[in-house]
Amino acid sequence: MLQNDPNVLEQSQEVMDRLREVRGGELLPFHRKLANDPQLLNAFLQDFVACNRGENVIPTKYRELMIMLMGCSRGVETTIKVHGNKALQAGASIQEIGEALRIALLVCGVSAVIPAAGLFEELEDRHA
Repeated sequence: MLQNDPNVLEQSQEVMDRLREVRGGELLPFHRKLANDPQLLNAFLQDFVACNRGENVIPTKYRELMIMLMGCSRGVETTIKVHGNKALQAGASIQEIGEALRIALLVCGVSAVIPAAGLFEELEDRHA
């Protein structure tokens, strides 16, 4: 982290602790980067809570597939892989991942799905 102000670091740590709790113990490298500005990280935390906690009517598998597709549309490899794997953990099949990626290919083009190919490699490695 670039931040070196002790007061800001303390605030950042408090927000990271709350985010870690809400996410079930996992923080990603980009969360730590956002923590250089605790208000920015807190804004992310508030959005995360608003979108992922409470009464969700869309089943988790489909929510994760949708987030993966948004990652494809924006070219964010971390989003693609994290949420593609979460979709699989929530019960999505390889065929559903493939169908979702075909939708991304149709709407966004081949460059949008290139980072997602890593999902299939990770699955092969797990089953090898």
